[in-house]
Amino acid sequence: VSSRMSSLGAFTLRSAARVNSALLASRVAPRLSVPLRAATTLNDGANKTHDHSSHFKYERFFAAGMMPLIPAAYFVHGPVMDAALTVALTLHIHWGIQGVIADYARPYVIGQTAAKAARVSAYIISALLLAGLLHFNTNDVGITKAFEMVFSL
Repeated sequence: VSSRMSSLGAFTLRSAARVNSALLASRVAPRLSVPLRAATTLNDGANKTHDHSSHFKYERFFAAGMMPLIPAAYFVHGPVMDAALTVALTLHIHWGIQGVIADYARPYVIGQTAAKAARVSAYIISALLLAGLLHFNTNDVGITKAFEMVFSL
């Protein structure tokens, strides 16, 4: 029995030495493949089944396309420019609100009911913004003329 125990002790020491040397080698050696996503068992609402990278790309292209729209709105006044600016600003602000809600109003953090209410409130805020800007464009001077009046002060 004692020879068996000594061989078991030697086996565990050899195994521990191999594991230790493997850990040291893995710290020094460069990684050849890095996993793109880490598996997790935590269900915090962050694991998504859809790939949203194309949506993010479209948002960036849309934001870049808005850059000439803002200065052009200063020089070109009229209902078409007001409508274009209204739709562009509302969509841009809606995507921003949705991004904040997706980051900070997860069901795991604030609860399922509050997270659903936050998502619904993003659409309500965007609809009210669009309705308010369209009302301002049709019943008042419009966004472009209002900006000109502010800049003339």
